[in-house]
Amino acid sequence: MAAPVGAAEPESVDLRYFRELVETRNYSLGQPVSPQLTPDGKAVIFLRGGARDPVLRLYEFTIADAKLREILTPEKLLQGAEEKLTSEERSRRERERQSLRGFTNFQLSKDGGKLLVTLSSKLYVITRADSQITELPGRSWIDPHFSPDGRAVAAESGGDLHVIDLETQADVALTSGANETLQHGVAEFVAQEEMDRHEGFWWAPDSQTIVYQESDNSGVESRFIADPLHPETAPVKNFYPRAGTNNAKVRLGLVARGGGATRCIEWDRERFPYLARVVWAEAAAPLCVLVQNRAQQEEILVAVDPATGTTRELLREKDAAWLNLPHKPIPVWQKDGRGF
Repeated sequence: MAAPVGAAEPESVDLRYFRELVETRNYSLGQPVSPQLTPDGKAVIFLRGGARDPVLRLYEFTIADAKLREILTPEKLLQGAEEKLTSEERSRRERERQSLRGFTNFQLSKDGGKLLVTLSSKLYVITRADSQITELPGRSWIDPHFSPDGRAVAAESGGDLHVIDLETQADVALTSGANETLQHGVAEFVAQEEMDRHEGFWWAPDSQTIVYQESDNSGVESRFIADPLHPETAPVKNFYPRAGTNNAKVRLGLVARGGGATRCIEWDRERFPYLARVVWAEAAAPLCVLVQNRAQQEEILVAVDPATGTTRELLREKDAAWLNLPHKPIPVWQKDGRGF
């Protein structure tokens, strides 16, 4: 008699191996992602998906009793709905080489009492003591950060920088005038893709001031990217500075936490157009900016006077071939601000 029609052939060892590589992301799924020790040293907060599940959830591991608890899952917030990302968020994740879903990052407040996550372009604050979840107003948020005092969150939306007071839930726009080519509070393409800098604003250590980036893309070439999985949607416009063409024009400004006029930070932007690093971490140390020439063969580190926006040179470096940028922010200052 004939063999049964449609009988499945056993999977070969080679095929099973490659299928498992894909399903487990090279056996990386299920590992803790971005682990962070709490300030009191008693627990570790981290993200993790399943062995074959790329959706990241938020966990806490207490060291003394070796207990693991699930703090929050994307499913709890979405309640059956599909996660939706803005085109800007999808582009940022691509530049960060981020292919996982769910809570792709989190932030722990400086005192360790609160956690901040983003999902479907909305912001959520979790109180660690009682696991209370608070959804913040607005949506389409990009790159949110707690203030050092833990009483506010700053983030970009619609091309402008905002601050949300966690007690009153008041949303204050610190910048205005954003349009298709002008953005405030986000890093430009070159910084994200080539310099490993994804931040576009930085809190002062005292939480009273923010330094932010303004990016003018009016002279940058455009490219349109279509989604082959959704041919019914229009292609997304992106500013793409090909080698040898115009880059975005970048400036830095200082603005008070409650809003008001911006003080511009001055340096020779024609000679040093690349904004490579910004550091404002220690109360006793100055706001520092590292800028490079376009050939990336010369760079200067400057200290900024926040009251006036003027700068003074701290260090200058040159190399006939290339100046590499470290992945971690530099300079690293001593606590007393007397050296770096």
